[in-house]
Amino acid sequence: MLSRLLILSIIFTLCGSSRAELYMPVEDIQRGMKGVGRTVFQGTRIDTFGVEVLGVLRNVFGPKSDMILARLSGGPLARTGVIAGMSGSPVYIEGKLVGAVGYSIGAFAEEPIAGITPIGEMMTVLQRASVDTLSRATYGSAPWDRQIAGVRGGVLKPVTIPLMLSGFAPQIAEEFHAELAKYGLLPVQGGGGTDPSSAAGAFEPGAPLGVQLVRGDLSITGIGTLTHRVGNRVVGFGHPMLFGGRTAMAMTGAFIHEVVSSQLLSFKLGTASRPLGVIVQDRAPGIAGVVGSEAEMMPVRISITSPGHNAAFNMEIFRHRELGPLLVRMAVATALISAEKLTGETTVVGQLTLHMPLRDRVVIKNKYAGVQGLGLAVLGLTQPLAQVIQNPFVEANIDSAVFQLSVEERTQSARIEGLRLDRSHYDPGDTVRASVALAPLLGEREVVEIVLPIPEFMLPGRLMLQVVNERAQRLQDVKSTSYQPKTLDELINLIKKPGRNDALVARFVASRPGVTMGGRAIAGLPASVMSALSLARGSEVVQKSQQSVYGQTRLMTDYVLTGSQMAILDVGKDGGAIFLDGRGSGEQKR
Repeated sequence: MLSRLLILSIIFTLCGSSRAELYMPVEDIQRGMKGVGRTVFQGTRIDTFGVEVLGVLRNVFGPKSDMILARLSGGPLARTGVIAGMSGSPVYIEGKLVGAVGYSIGAFAEEPIAGITPIGEMMTVLQRASVDTLSRATYGSAPWDRQIAGVRGGVLKPVTIPLMLSGFAPQIAEEFHAELAKYGLLPVQGGGGTDPSSAAGAFEPGAPLGVQLVRGDLSITGIGTLTHRVGNRVVGFGHPMLFGGRTAMAMTGAFIHEVVSSQLLSFKLGTASRPLGVIVQDRAPGIAGVVGSEAEMMPVRISITSPGHNAAFNMEIFRHRELGPLLVRMAVATALISAEKLTGETTVVGQLTLHMPLRDRVVIKNKYAGVQGLGLAVLGLTQPLAQVIQNPFVEANIDSAVFQLSVEERTQSARIEGLRLDRSHYDPGDTVRASVALAPLLGEREVVEIVLPIPEFMLPGRLMLQVVNERAQRLQDVKSTSYQPKTLDELINLIKKPGRNDALVARFVASRPGVTMGGRAIAGLPASVMSALSLARGSEVVQKSQQSVYGQTRLMTDYVLTGSQMAILDVGKDGGAIFLDGRGSGEQKR
């Protein structure tokens, strides 16, 4: 069996260096050895700190996954402990590179005890960082749940990555803190952004290493430290960023403003500087990138209009299946808050336009109102984007996403309060004329007229007239059918028709068996056809339903509608109409 030293030599040779004497394998590490580490505590000047080896932990996170345990000293470390942002700080013993600071132990530690990831393991990641691994999009992974807020002692965990947020409202940073913490990221408000004018130090071991998830008018950058560089390839962090494997994250330099000391978690406060390349590998021993390349990200434009004010925000967002939609939601929410306000009565008309290769553009538009109008608009417009990105069929590369929002500081909402029919008895083929009463918030009651014919083929019996907003009606239909899209095109067709909150829908529904084909309801089929369909193969295409829709009409209003009204008609026989309000109570009219 090859020794680890021989394996290390082979890796170094593949990485462009045959000088294995510059590196110290973990087998040579002994307790009591002393060395020096390199990192930046302020600006771009690389400082040194002391390292004393306490021992080597074998197979810590799996087979052949070792860790060097060490006590750090010097600089501010006595009062700060291991600092978030030190991830990747290289450690040298006897002038040889040993590895990188990557882990800390517990919380409220009285000493800066760190776990050092051996350089041999990190070099396996560097060896995979070739230009051939660059990809346009990242499928991504779910959070690997390395919560930073725990205070359990004795837990060995990756050194937290301070995530610099620039342009984001403080409320948004607080709201999404828990979601970002699942990735081991510490959102830091202020001092973030991208400042190409910042002093640029040499991009060498010990220098700040930025990983940018959002760039542009809004910016999000995780900051760690560069461990080693071979030609145009670099490796850093000593632990994963998002643990996504093959990836394509923007790599930048960084300027460190200060180290913020805290009893719970000290961290570096910094600013991303110039773009440097692409992080192409994100694995357990660290991240690796290529200098000189450029990361391809998803362009996002957000425009906000209101009486007397317009604002536009342009940015690019990391393509990631789970984190990407979260970052978009943060961006849209903070754009609304920054351009308008946080609370109070609001009406928002919003539109999302998705541009995708080889497909027609996808346009989704809706209206939201109320005290929570802003939040509803953010969720309603970003959810379709998340559905496309997270679809289980194919990787959906979105060329760009455009959000357009119009905001008014008043609530345009109304409750569907009453329903009145023109008569009490109907036969198949008759036309129902109904009056629907709307009660606007802080406004006078209004009445709209609807006209809906009863199909001539309708058999005698009871028929329900439902009046509700279109969005609620679509949600009701989704719950009542087991139809699921089978392709991305089917999913897109489904999300393009979410139902408008300001559209009034009136329809006839009967408790009679029906079918849905490809998600489309079909009613009034003869019994022989229903019987044949029930025996047909391919249940994913033809599905039974317990009710049938016998006609529908749609009317746009000026209001976001809430509530519902129903009337039960006896068609083709003596009887009267029974009116039901949204709570199910009713009265009979003869």
